[in-house]
Amino acid sequence: MVDTTSTYAHRMLVSVVIAQLAIAQPALAQVRPSERAQLVQTIDGTKITIDYARPRGRNRDPLFGNKDVVTWNEVWTPGANDATTLAISAPIKLDGHAVPKGTYSVWMVVRQSGDWTFVLDPRTTLWHTAHPDSSATQIRFPVRPADAPYLDVLTWSIPELRNEGGSLVMQWGKIKIAMRLDVEPTVTVTLTEAEAAPYLGTWEFAPTGRNKTEELRITYDNHMLKAYVPSERETMVFVRIAPDWFATASLDDKGEIWQVNRPGTVYEFARVNGRAMSCEVRDSKDNLTSTGKRKP
Repeated sequence: MVDTTSTYAHRMLVSVVIAQLAIAQPALAQVRPSERAQLVQTIDGTKITIDYARPRGRNRDPLFGNKDVVTWNEVWTPGANDATTLAISAPIKLDGHAVPKGTYSVWMVVRQSGDWTFVLDPRTTLWHTAHPDSSATQIRFPVRPADAPYLDVLTWSIPELRNEGGSLVMQWGKIKIAMRLDVEPTVTVTLTEAEAAPYLGTWEFAPTGRNKTEELRITYDNHMLKAYVPSERETMVFVRIAPDWFATASLDDKGEIWQVNRPGTVYEFARVNGRAMSCEVRDSKDNLTSTGKRKP
């Protein structure tokens, strides 16, 4: 006679042990020939994201014009597997061409000689072999391939940064595509001569709670309103944030702006008959830190 109760209990015990062993096993990593990657960069509040797979050349050379890799005149996504995408949180310009806020799949028409064509397509879920035809919804413009040292893994980068942009680069094998990248600035750094004129001259500032004063010389140079503090031998740039209100920006050793100090000190000028005659200086918490007046 078979003991069904014992047999059932045994089966249950075996099932529990198998389940526990399954849980105890670490998840197996999936090794891919083209691993997925992201390039994320924020410039003056604009977030730029390139999402792409990174194919490896495996020391094959050349990669372009190779029937087993990328053929000439192919509409190619600069990546692998799912099409590479570009997502931007605000409008930008690439090589002077306007790109509205949004997400795009990225393609290039590769050619043996002359310029390539850079293509942004609003369809973002295409497979890399689903080469899109030219359409009115795309953004298309020429880009110039340049020679570069051999790079085995396809790489997107932003190797250069400026206050209002940088450069966006794709490199693989011995070819590099570099594009100028510009974002919409959040502050006005440059002024016309007429806009700057009401503030020019020598000013005297009295820090709150102190008897001594310090001098400030405001000049107009290279389309910017600059303030020189003789006691500190320092020049800063006035950056307009509202009518007659200015934040400050710091200059590097080349005389170029490298940082806008926001939040930070704000200079609030008051005009008489169109000319700035007095000024209040406030910190990031709106505390009055100094008052100024124009010197004769």
